[in-house]
Amino acid sequence: MSMFSFMKKEPELPPIDPTLVLAEAQECLKEKDFDSALEKFDLLCSLSVQSPLPLLSRATCRLQLKKYEGVLEDCEKVLMFLNSDINGHEEESCTTVHSLALMRMAKAHKELGNLDSAKSSLMRKNAIEHKLGRNRVDDDGDEAAEDMVEKERQTAEEWKEKGNAEYRKENWTLALEFYKNGLGYDMYNAKLHSNTCMTLIKLRRWSQALKHAEQCIALEPDWVKGYYMKGMILSGESKIEQALVVLRQAAKMEPGNTQIKALLDEVESRVEYVESRLRRRKPAKDKEPEQPEQQKADDSGNDNDNKRAVEDVDSDEEYCDDDGCRTPRKIKLKVTRADVINTAMELAAAAVGVAVVWWFVTQRD
Repeated sequence: MSMFSFMKKEPELPPIDPTLVLAEAQECLKEKDFDSALEKFDLLCSLSVQSPLPLLSRATCRLQLKKYEGVLEDCEKVLMFLNSDINGHEEESCTTVHSLALMRMAKAHKELGNLDSAKSSLMRKNAIEHKLGRNRVDDDGDEAAEDMVEKERQTAEEWKEKGNAEYRKENWTLALEFYKNGLGYDMYNAKLHSNTCMTLIKLRRWSQALKHAEQCIALEPDWVKGYYMKGMILSGESKIEQALVVLRQAAKMEPGNTQIKALLDEVESRVEYVESRLRRRKPAKDKEPEQPEQQKADDSGNDNDNKRAVEDVDSDEEYCDDDGCRTPRKIKLKVTRADVINTAMELAAAAVGVAVVWWFVTQRD
């Protein structure tokens, strides 16, 4: 290896712009170039995925390319995200992300010959739309959807009770797993979102907890616990001003809630402390700096005072102070760089003078 090999280092590649990659993938979809689109979505999904949409789009590409196992894998990941509305798929009777993922799963299972799984996925999709009141089907289908909703609600309740048992034992990780299993069956259960949020708070996973707190508020806007949890999370993230706004709103909703009042008092104390620290850091603009005692003496114009000041500097004898105590005078010497240089030059000149005299003396002898 050459000693200068470090100079041949390859230049670093620029960071990937997800927005640009997504635009290129969508353009490939318009042209029905599913292979190229799949490559783009693979790249997107290799990044830190914060949204289910790249996974859902990749599942669509894989469905077109008959990669059905990949479709199921992507759709299962989509169902782990919080559900949200989606536009542009009304022809498939899908108005949410989960509905569309379940529709893709139903098609993949059907192509793989798993007819029971396909029927189950389709029923779950219909149950979600029926629960939101967005999809009216025939009487038989309507009754089947209602049965599916009730069955999933019961299953979600069972998972919630299991999670509660582990929560009481302070097994936070296992409780979180059970609560998430319950949300897989009933994403619109505000209590499940609340319990999941509290467990995530215990684990100090603030960003995930905040999503569930906001989902809880969206589902039950009159339930104060969602606001309380959001305030707790913002306080844990040291976003105390935002926490103060949310907790004051919660306190107005339930003035007698002692937990909210205690947390609100704590956050207000933190805000007051920070503001007091900031006030102390601000310099006093109108306050003139005090002059040193020596400068006051020099500016007084009194010869006696000046004389006394000189004596105080030069003398080290004892004197009586105002209390009658004899204390040694303090010698106040200020040596500058110029003083040092002048003294050195004087010593050098003296040394030269001595050397010249010595030379004359030795020459006479």
